[in-house]
Parts: sequence; C-alpha cells; structure tokens
Amino acid sequence: MVALASADLIQVGQVLDKYELLERVGQGGMAVVYRGIDRSLKRTVAVKILHKHLSDYQEARDRFEREAQAVAKLRHENILEIFDYSAKAGSESYIVTEFIDGQTLKQFITERPITFPEVGAMIMLQVARALAHAHAGGILHRDVKPENIMIRSDGVVKLMDFGISHMVDLERLTVTGQLLGSPAYMAPEHVEGRPLDFRTDVFAVGIVLYQLTVGKLPFEGKNPHEVLKRIAECRFLDPRQANPRIGNRLGRIILRAMAAAPADRYPAIGEMVLALEAYLEESGLPADKVTSELARYFKAPGPYEQALKERLVDHLSRRGQKLLSDAEQAAALDVFDRVLTIDPENAKVLAILDGLNRKTRLKQAGIAVLAAAVIGSGAYAIHKRQELPPPNMPANPSATTSPFTEPSTQVASIEPAQAHETAVIDAGPIAVAPTRPGSVRPTNPGNNPPPSVDAGPTAEPPVEVPVNVNIVAGSQWRVLPEGPWQEITSRTFKVPVSGPTRIEVKNGCCEEVPVTLDKTMTSAKADLQFRPGSLRFKCDKPAVSIILEWKTGAGVQHRTASLSEKFPISFERDATSSTKAVTVTFTTGEKNDVHEETVTAGKTTEVTCKL
Repeated sequence: MVALASADLIQVGQVLDKYELLERVGQGGMAVVYRGIDRSLKRTVAVKILHKHLSDYQEARDRFEREAQAVAKLRHENILEIFDYSAKAGSESYIVTEFIDGQTLKQFITERPITFPEVGAMIMLQVARALAHAHAGGILHRDVKPENIMIRSDGVVKLMDFGISHMVDLERLTVTGQLLGSPAYMAPEHVEGRPLDFRTDVFAVGIVLYQLTVGKLPFEGKNPHEVLKRIAECRFLDPRQANPRIGNRLGRIILRAMAAAPADRYPAIGEMVLALEAYLEESGLPADKVTSELARYFKAPGPYEQALKERLVDHLSRRGQKLLSDAEQAAALDVFDRVLTIDPENAKVLAILDGLNRKTRLKQAGIAVLAAAVIGSGAYAIHKRQELPPPNMPANPSATTSPFTEPSTQVASIEPAQAHETAVIDAGPIAVAPTRPGSVRPTNPGNNPPPSVDAGPTAEPPVEVPVNVNIVAGSQWRVLPEGPWQEITSRTFKVPVSGPTRIEVKNGCCEEVPVTLDKTMTSAKADLQFRPGSLRFKCDKPAVSIILEWKTGAGVQHRTASLSEKFPISFERDATSSTKAVTVTFTTGEKNDVHEETVTAGKTTEVTCKL
C-alpha cells in the first residue's frame, strides 16, 4: 500500500487501502473526490478524501467516525449510500460511497435553469424525503445545497454528504479565514451561533426550492459577510412576486420553510413532504410517480417541458372548473391564475373569467343618484321623481361651508329640465349640502307636477348564503379582512351577502379556510382540515430507540423516531376525528417500554419512557 501524506498529493493510479483511485472527479472546500474501484468486491466507488488541514484534528476525526457510522446505516433511494470510512490518526480520513454516474444539481441548473416550478418541487420533494428518513434516524444534514444533490443518469436524485460539515466542525474557520459550509444556504440561527436542530435543514430546503423556482438565491451580497447579514435579517423578495408562476400554494410552502424563527417553520421535514405532495397532486403530478417524471425530465428537459406545459394547462383548467362547480370560487380563481401564468392567452380560462366578471358587474350595479345645489336653509338629495331646483339655484354650494372632507364628491352643474319632461341624470353618489342660516327649502315653481328623474336601479337587499362546515365544535367565522369572529353552532350557518364577500373559517384543530361568496350562490362549503399533531419524547437513556405504530386509511404505519425531534402525525384529508391512537415503544434491544398515546390535531403530546 502506498503511504500518502496529503489528499492534495494523491495521484490517479495510487491505492488507498483496498481502493484504487482511477480518476479525480471533483474537489471542494473539504475534500477531493475520486472515482475508484474496490479491489475486493470489484465495484466502482467514489472515494472522498478530506483535506489534511481538517483531518489533522483528533476531535474532527472522532466526530467523523461517529457520524460516518450513523450515516452508513441509512438506506434510502434518495440518499447516497456509504460503504466504508477511515479516520485513523496518522493516515488519510476518507469515506467510500456508491459512485453516481451523473452531475450535481448545481451543474445542471447552471447549464439549464428550471422553467417550471413544479419540476423544482419534484426535485426538492425527493430531497425532503431523504431528509425525513435521516431525521428519523437522528441525523441532521447541516449543509443542504445544490452541490450536495446528485442527479443520476437515470434521473434519480441523491442527497450526499450527510453530517460531513458537522464532522469537521462547521463553526471552525479554515486556514483561509472562510467559514466552512455554504453561507448562502445557512439558517439565521446558524449565522448567529444559536443551537441547530432539524428545522435548520427545513430552512435550507426552502432556500434551494426558492433558488430552483425563482432562478436566483433569496440572499445575495457582494461578499459572504453581506450574505450572512441578510440571512440574519431574513428579508427577501416574496417568491410569488419574483416568479408569478409559483402561485400561492407553493409560495406559502417556501415562505413557511424559510421563516426566520424556527418555531414558525414546519416542525418536521415530514410535514413539508406532505405539503409538497399535496401541491404536486393538485398539479396533476402524482406523488408516487415523481421518480419516473424526473427521469423523463433529466433525460430530455426541452421536450419534457413542452409536454408538461400542455399537461398542466389541461389539468389545472379542468380542476378550476370542478372547483367552480363545487362553489369553491376562491380556490378556482387561484388555479385559473396558475393557468394564465403558463398560457396568458388561454381562451377557455379567459372565457370563464369573463363570465364571472359579467356576473360581478351586474351584481355591483349601484344606485345612480343626483346631488342638488342649495339656496336657503336646505340641502336635500334628489331621488327618483323628486323635485328639481329652480333655474337660478347654484349647482354647487361653497366648499368652505361643507362639514365633509373625505371622501370628496364632485357634482356637475344641473341644467333645468323643461316642464313635463323626464330628466335622466347620472350624478354619481349622493352629496348632502350644508344648511345656511336664514335659508328656506325651495318649492316647486309653477303648478306643474315635478318631473320624473331616473336615478338608476334600486339597491337589492342582501342575500343569505348558507355555508356548510364539516366541523362545528370550536369553529368560528368572520368577514375578511377584519370582521368580528362569530361562533358556529350548527353544520350550516348563513352569511348576508350584498356583493362579492370573502369570509374565513377557523378552528384551533385545523388550518384556516377562506371562502368567497356572492349572491348567485345557493350554498358554499368550508372544509376544515386537521393540523398535524405531534409527539415529543423524553428518556434518561440516550441510546434508546423509538418505534411508532398507528393506523391510516392506507393501512398500519410503522416509523422510527428519535429523542431530538418532534415527530409529526398527519391526519387524512377526509378524517372525521381530531385524535389518533399511536403506539409508542421505547426499546434498548433488551427491554421495551410500550405506551398507548392519543395524538390530538394541532397539539403536541409528550411521552416519557420508564426504562
């Protein structure tokens, strides 16, 4: 075996233990990567050798070994598999992984930016699934970025370098004075030196998703220090403004993932997985078909994007029409908006919106009224068939005597109507003129009857629209934006509607639901969906394993959890109960401690082991 002094001196053809180095394929701030061959198993591998100035620290080598052992246990389609590692003093520190015939996501988007946000969502769904698996095993990545995401030649997305930045102590400075890791993808708590947890990875996923869908990073600056300052302030352009194609639903996912305070983010990456899956399902891209979709995309991006455009327009148009037929107008308009960002001249959607606008214009037709000028003591509004002022009456009173300053109303001068003629006057809103001392109300001159004045259509009374809600107990509703909250006492409550009206329904167990109403609707629905509940674990034995089991509509679910995470328990969309029975088993391998717990939507249940 060849004795090696530094990763920088290793040459192609040399042998490191049982691994022959065939080709140098990459280099980063922490390591040099080689394509090699395992002489024992005769398989192609990737050998990543840490730079000597990092591997010389005993603490770093110890941490490297602990983390490598943990990461090597991870088995997931979207995680780069670790085969071997070495962290011996006096020799090279390296890890051996499966070799990916492909390129990094960074290389791909540099050569070809992603056109459709849905593609970015599919890529990051795969990454989020990988992180969910790692988090369940207690592994925090700490350095999620496009450079650490590989795209295999068959389109499979692989997340790599789990924990490596932590192995070499991300908070240390290198000899060049630069912080290890990638400043542009750090979370505010990381920049400020606060403790990191799984929500730190959630923030990084949000940044990469922003980058893929907007086409640029949310935090940019002239140097790393300026970037770090902007991250600490956590101010960036709303992704929906940067790229309208993103739409409200995906925009909200990105914004929640990138919340400045960890408590405002998804409490677990599993919840972000569910949100992305729901968004893609809404887009006509089934969550279980994402791998095959990405395989076709990476094989031929241009043809795939052209076909995807047609698929999205067709699916979203039909979905919007279905939502309209279900009286979910707000949701329908949101979907139609997505169609028009893809195909601005889409005739079908424009015709639907034009029809809705015509209905709105008819409903919003106001009452045309007249403003009268004043002589003497009176000010009076002119309504249908009311008297007109005499010819010598001023058309507009002095503005200096008016007690009204906001809003101002400009009233045009009124020409006197000939006797027995009907004066048709459109004077806009009613203007009430002030009274001057000593004035008297003018009377109708002569003996002719007052002319008839057409003041436009009369106001229609409000219509009560029934709204059906699926959860009654604890639910409230209000008129947006700031109406008072009112308690809901039955499955159906009625809302007085004079024109387009937007209401909101809330319940502590569920996500808020906005509903748009108008007078043409015979009824509407407010389907509240339960928020995920969660479990938090406590145990004096740090080496304990945690196994969870619960039932869903798809069957019995089995998951592993860790003491360091809050584990989310999601509720099906059509769930009727706000609680779920979960069996929690703490195990050391020799002893088990079993708990039967009830998880409530929107709440956290704490479970303490008794081992």
